[in-house]
Amino acid sequence: MGGEKGEMSATARFEELCNNAFAEQEKFLMDRLAENKDTEYGRLFGFEDIHSVEEYQKELPITFHYDYEAIIERQVEGEEGLLTEEKPVYYCISSGSTDSPKYVPILERDIQRQRFYWNDLIRETIRKQVPDAADEELFGKIFETGEFRRDFMPDGTMSGVRASALHRYLEAKDELDIGCYTAPKEVLFPEEMEDMLYVKLRFALDCADVTAIHGVFVNRLVGMFRYLVKNWEAFLSDIETGEVSECFAVSHSWEQYLREHLSANPERAAQLRKIAEENLEDGLVQKIWPKVKYCRVIGGSMFAPYMDMLKRYIGDLPIHYFTYAASEGCFGIASDLNAEDAYYVLLPDTCFYEFFSETGDGYRMYTIRDVEVGTKYELLITTFSGAYRYAIGDVVEVVGFKGQAPIVRVCYRKSQVINIADEKMNVRELESALRKFQRRAECIAEGYCVDGDYTKRLPRYLLYLELAEGKLPEDAEELLDECLMESCAGYKRDRELAELDKVKIQMIPQGGFKAYGRFMAKLGHRKEQDKPLRILVTEEQKAFFGGALLV
Repeated sequence: MGGEKGEMSATARFEELCNNAFAEQEKFLMDRLAENKDTEYGRLFGFEDIHSVEEYQKELPITFHYDYEAIIERQVEGEEGLLTEEKPVYYCISSGSTDSPKYVPILERDIQRQRFYWNDLIRETIRKQVPDAADEELFGKIFETGEFRRDFMPDGTMSGVRASALHRYLEAKDELDIGCYTAPKEVLFPEEMEDMLYVKLRFALDCADVTAIHGVFVNRLVGMFRYLVKNWEAFLSDIETGEVSECFAVSHSWEQYLREHLSANPERAAQLRKIAEENLEDGLVQKIWPKVKYCRVIGGSMFAPYMDMLKRYIGDLPIHYFTYAASEGCFGIASDLNAEDAYYVLLPDTCFYEFFSETGDGYRMYTIRDVEVGTKYELLITTFSGAYRYAIGDVVEVVGFKGQAPIVRVCYRKSQVINIADEKMNVRELESALRKFQRRAECIAEGYCVDGDYTKRLPRYLLYLELAEGKLPEDAEELLDECLMESCAGYKRDRELAELDKVKIQMIPQGGFKAYGRFMAKLGHRKEQDKPLRILVTEEQKAFFGGALLV
């Protein structure tokens, strides 16, 4: 992408895009329609005859992933020219609407734009805002807390989560600088699905010169630091001796790998032992790595339970809130370091954006020309890779503009999705799991709903359950956990990676869900708006089922 404008810096290119965002948006949409007019989807909706945004909105319906499942399945099986003329180079795998994984095709140009924003622009942003530091001081040794499994589709196309796409792409092209990371390639690209937390921490702790910490979601960073504090003495012992303490669940193969690649380092262990264990959590990161300059992670007010914990660990370390992205695309980038909240500039050249008001004012559609500061909107996207007028389920608030490009804060996901560790479980998956659970537990639910529980080291699902018939078996939580893993690929992945703990069941007394109905009626909720409550979204719902209002 950079070559399009010669030697123009990433920052200057971004400024130009934002200043001309109206034109960039229309160009993006018209280019996608023109290049995909002969695809099966393009012929179905008459792309060739659409010449304006208004015509596009009139001719194409709002879509969800289930609208694409059959055609993507055909594409996975080898058919071409269905959604896009260009063949995907990657499939994002996320939770789907059935028990099967959700596949999202990604084109090479999509990943190239991702590279421009995630690599080029973020590095320039950090350089600009930490001007007294040389590149080696900022990017010399990065503790990358994620890992990027080498998964493939049956035809050999790369697959995995969106956060892995860029690293996998760069590695495949032999353009990934492994030397800037604390861990070697084998750790960043593990062959098997297992918890790599201990292994990554061992390599990072062995390095005194860490300059930055990169992560995806803040909950994982917080969980990692909790794990480190809880096992502090065992980590120091392992660094000193080069062994792996019995308290750590590490496979035999990784034990052998660590012994071969990390020799005993008593000098480093002695350095770390000088850190007082009293109030160890306070400023932990800078105590361990005094050269660290910043932390890059997705956080902000949407992750409020974790942000306070993170700030205790990192002290006054600047935060870059990284990106606003999902399997379907990269939508926004944080343009400042240490901003008040996670504010993202919508990227004019990665998607075409549409908005409709959160309040549902006649479902009028807006483009970036029309949105107003202080208003919340549900977001629709059209992507490089074949999603057209796609509802991703996010509600965003416009907080300002960079040139003509809106700056947004992500408020919440729509109520059909619970997402506390990037598992993205939707209502249909939850209902599928509960149907299985009731059959296996030989009980019938009067009502149930789920929330996130952030009170432990690992977050977990909290299921509020009122029974109509039967009683729960002693192993009910293990049974429910199995059903959730069977019904949601993202939940299964995050349980296997130890990013989610086992689900907790909280029993609700008889009449609890009827009491909730009466409570909502007192708040002015109309009966005809009633839908089965499945995922708690509002503070009122959370307070009621949390016990404060369950009367």
